[in-house]
Amino acid sequence: MFSAAFLFGVAAGFSPPTVAAGGLKAAATLSQQLTTAAEELLKIEKKIAGSRDGLDAFLFEDVLTLLDEAIEVDPQNLHAHARAGEVLLLKSNQGDGTFDICRLLDARDEADYVLSHGGGASPDGAIARGLLRAIDAIPPDAIPDSPSSCDEGQERRHGTKTRSS
Repeated sequence: MFSAAFLFGVAAGFSPPTVAAGGLKAAATLSQQLTTAAEELLKIEKKIAGSRDGLDAFLFEDVLTLLDEAIEVDPQNLHAHARAGEVLLLKSNQGDGTFDICRLLDARDEADYVLSHGGGASPDGAIARGLLRAIDAIPPDAIPDSPSSCDEGQERRHGTKTRSS
């Protein structure tokens, strides 16, 4: 409940930029603000997750929604991509020793995006490389589903909404 109220309050302070209102610079600024808000919310939700069992299924969706908005506004925001991958890795853990293959593939895609778009030497590149190492360290038997169980035909957002074309 707290995170939904926080998300509403944070998101309500932002309005999508228009080309006439500043164009790419305004979009980049908005994207950075959304990413910063997502990072602040992530810190809070990590504390909540560490103190209460059973909330993992509900946590982090709002963080992913903010990051999705940041990426939609500025697809070149490597920091938002890196953080989205990090949160997707957190969300992939099913809490029973298994991992959701679709979220792992999405996390890998975000890390690959950062590394293939010039983020290699940056702190975001370090996050991306750490994600790839963490994913590679997951034992295959902890991933019960096959990649074919993911709906590759539908472009979707990581949070609660479907990404528009």
